[in-house]
Amino acid sequence: MRLVGILAAVAILGVLLMVWLYDGTGGSAPSSGSGTPPVSRVGEVKQAAESVECRNNLSQIRQAIQIRMTTEETPPPDLNGLGLPSTILVCPVSGQPYQYDPSTGQVRCPTPGHMSY
Repeated sequence: MRLVGILAAVAILGVLLMVWLYDGTGGSAPSSGSGTPPVSRVGEVKQAAESVECRNNLSQIRQAIQIRMTTEETPPPDLNGLGLPSTILVCPVSGQPYQYDPSTGQVRCPTPGHMSY
């Protein structure tokens, strides 16, 4: 009888954990996300990780532009000439390529919610 009670308690805790993780957040959408609310807590973590990856990509691109400008005095004509992997040149959330202005050397992300990165 004792074993059955312990197994029942573990099963109930498992169900509650699954509901907590996968049945939604029960709150509002995060302010720093990509505009769409996550479906679950796992979705929140994934959005946060992709947001950090986007910021890191932009940081690497901006550093490569700065390095290029120190040697050539002008910004590169496009991002492909920087020698970076093609996976860094697109936003990991939306898959859209980063927008680059060769006259100023500025690069930004077109994904909603990432405009300030």
